[in-house]
Amino acid sequence: MAQKLLLSVSAHKLTAARWRGSALVHCAVFANDEAGYSACRDYLAQFPGKPISIIVDAVEEDYRFETLPHTFGADRRALVARKLRQHYRGTPYSAAARQGRDTGKRRDDRYLFSALTNPDLLAPCLDMIQDLGLALAGVYLLPMVAGALLEKLRVPASNILLIAQHSGGLRLTYFSEGQFRVSRLTRADFAKSSDLAQLFAEEIINTRLYLHALHIATLEDHLAVVILDRNDELAAVTATLAREYPSLTCMRLGTEELTATLGVQRELVAASSDVVYLQLLGQQPPPCNLAPHAMRSGYRRYQARRWLYGACALVAGVAVAWNGYTAWQIREQRELLAATVEQTKRVEQQYADITRHFPPAPASAETLAKAVQIAVRLQQDARTPEHMMALVARGLERSPGITLKVLRWRYGSGVAETTAVSNATNAPRPGEAAPSAQTRLESALIEGELRPFNGDYRVAMEAINALREGFARDPAVAEARMVKLPLNVDPALALTGNTSENRDQSGTADFKMLIVLKARS
Repeated sequence: MAQKLLLSVSAHKLTAARWRGSALVHCAVFANDEAGYSACRDYLAQFPGKPISIIVDAVEEDYRFETLPHTFGADRRALVARKLRQHYRGTPYSAAARQGRDTGKRRDDRYLFSALTNPDLLAPCLDMIQDLGLALAGVYLLPMVAGALLEKLRVPASNILLIAQHSGGLRLTYFSEGQFRVSRLTRADFAKSSDLAQLFAEEIINTRLYLHALHIATLEDHLAVVILDRNDELAAVTATLAREYPSLTCMRLGTEELTATLGVQRELVAASSDVVYLQLLGQQPPPCNLAPHAMRSGYRRYQARRWLYGACALVAGVAVAWNGYTAWQIREQRELLAATVEQTKRVEQQYADITRHFPPAPASAETLAKAVQIAVRLQQDARTPEHMMALVARGLERSPGITLKVLRWRYGSGVAETTAVSNATNAPRPGEAAPSAQTRLESALIEGELRPFNGDYRVAMEAINALREGFARDPAVAEARMVKLPLNVDPALALTGNTSENRDQSGTADFKMLIVLKARS
């Protein structure tokens, strides 16, 4: 749980508080003297390394409102830094807060410049913090913290004057349209005053005159007065102000309202007037941080460590979650595996019980499995002559004078039975490798004749060769060659017979042709 320290410093006392979670859990009040600082040191020494924020309640404070040209980035930072040096040369505790833009044509930026003009007031506290090794988060003026209270109250008024009793006097802080404008700390002695209502009324009138002199508000402006009454002592004062000054709208926040609005314990509110502001500071630090950049180096290191620890915790959390998810998956897989094994055993037992009553099989299961495998292979490797017959039919359609007599089809390691003829056109192709004995080929031996045939062998040979070339051009054919021709033209044979032509003689021109198809997958 996040913890931090909060310290309120005034000219009369120190109020140290410990923050845990979302509220103050303890506070201690010390006098602003040597003994008080010693006791405060002992209190803060219990929390080494923790960040600490300081609010200052003193009359040595200054507020200025200025408009600057609208700029961005480094130009804006340089312009604001130059203005701070011009206004507050004698103190390192100064800051600027941008409060919107003007409505004029230039749309300049409006800035609130604030500073603690007496740096010696914080010197003992900062020395103590440095000696204890605490991380300084920021230094803030107490009126700047009070603006968060009005945001919580949502008072329906444009001009609000917040009044509270402090150890150093009466603090009056003016807000216009929800933004801080100015604050006064009067050195009022409440113990010696016999009429608190008169004292409050005088300070309210003085504040209105002060605002009028600064041209911040006019005397005719309606003013809503909010009084912080942490000890429920000012009910009569509020009633008197409302009765005698009807132009004022008076509102009192007693102990119940403060504890309910801020979420702080009643005992802590009664312990110190600074507890209200310390609770607001713990909930939401204001934008005007007076601490110089160099003084906050320890706090930046503290934040870096926190971010690093947070990142490590996140990585560790992711790793633990992933390991848990992986372990859950492993357990699920093991349970699934065990269930599968159990189911397999049940199925095997059921199979054994069923097969026990079967009659004896004519063959073993291994033999039946091999038979099924052989049958599947035979079915995959089976061929029919349908493809070859379609090929032959297409070729015969292109040669109407040729008649098919016989078609012998074969699918196996060899080709259809043939009788070789000695013809140069039927010789094996140069460089062609002979098919191996294991190659399964689909082939067909075609026996046909040319009709009518009048004895002109040249015409017959041309028609038969045209048929063979048509088959050879088909993409599915690996080889188409003649096995037998009507006329043997082998040059190695001797010439015999009568060379006289008999045009009237009738007969047939028979031939045989072998067709081998390419292997199909």
